[in-house]
Amino acid sequence: MAMALVAGGCGLRKANTAITPMTKMGTDRYVRKAIRSSNEGVILLPSEKAERVYELPRLNEIAHALRDPAALCFLSRAIETMEPAPGDERGFSGVPEGQVKIRARIAPSGEVVATEILESGFSDERMPACVQRAIEKQQFPPNKGGVNHFVDIVYWVSLGMQGDVHTEAWADQLKRESIAAGIRAKPCLQGRVPTGAYTIGGLNLVNREGQTMINRIDAQSLPEEVRSCVARAFRDVMMPRQPDAFVRPVTTQVAVQIQRDGAIEVDGEEWLRLIELEERARLDERRAALQGGDAGEGEADAVDDGAVDDAPVDDGTDDAPVDDAPVDDGPIDRPAPPTRPKPGERGADPGAGGIKLELTPRR
Repeated sequence: MAMALVAGGCGLRKANTAITPMTKMGTDRYVRKAIRSSNEGVILLPSEKAERVYELPRLNEIAHALRDPAALCFLSRAIETMEPAPGDERGFSGVPEGQVKIRARIAPSGEVVATEILESGFSDERMPACVQRAIEKQQFPPNKGGVNHFVDIVYWVSLGMQGDVHTEAWADQLKRESIAAGIRAKPCLQGRVPTGAYTIGGLNLVNREGQTMINRIDAQSLPEEVRSCVARAFRDVMMPRQPDAFVRPVTTQVAVQIQRDGAIEVDGEEWLRLIELEERARLDERRAALQGGDAGEGEADAVDDGAVDDAPVDDGTDDAPVDDAPVDDGPIDRPAPPTRPKPGERGADPGAGGIKLELTPRR
């Protein structure tokens, strides 16, 4: 292989730079360095003949295009295999991370006509095959030479940095998000689940922006259709941003009590309500202080000017329009997605619509 192109995550700063290793050993060193520098990415290693046929910018576009389907392989498998493991330093077992090297044979039309797994470092046997299928669907530029060309493709993925998961701020945010999700899930349980106490827990995989990409609910005591509805209620869990992470696993859990009269109580609901009331009160105090400061400056300006205004005062009772619309201050900590109901809000069924899968933003 005479040339390598890489499309990687946040850790690799020169992702669009083509290099020319002199030997296979140099190429291998480059691949190892890229894997150490980034949580996930794709490297294209065209043969010497393929290098002369395919333009470098187009190969770089292909490397980036392969990241989404390959990442989807990881997410889809991780949500099935990952389990909490207190003894593991990362807190989870069954993480389908690793790397794979696949050789693609490309026809003159640009179609991938054959693939072969050359090396695999994945412990999960399904990951290499999933990445292989993604490569087989990729279209390369056509060439006029009338011969097939070979390109080796390397894909690697890992969870990335998880340093903030042991902080008090993370635990507090997770508690709030879990309780809020339990409140949003109330319509899923109303009239569909017998009286009793339930523990609803699951796993969310969030991206570096803290947004949930995919999630599951493990409450086997709930009917399947109820679990699906609850999973959609928990998909709006939002955690703090961590730019050095690729995927962060988040374990959610909340206790719910269904009363004989049909009332549903979420453990911690009153705590969350009081916390939000306190935060809103502090925000109102700051707003009032700012408004008071502005008014004081205005009065000082009027006194300094020394002018007397004899114009009649408009008290807003005659022709002046009055805006009686309520002011929506929004959530305290962060803006909520437009479709996300506020904690305690009734009437919105979280079961409406499907799970939206958003892959991690690219830099």
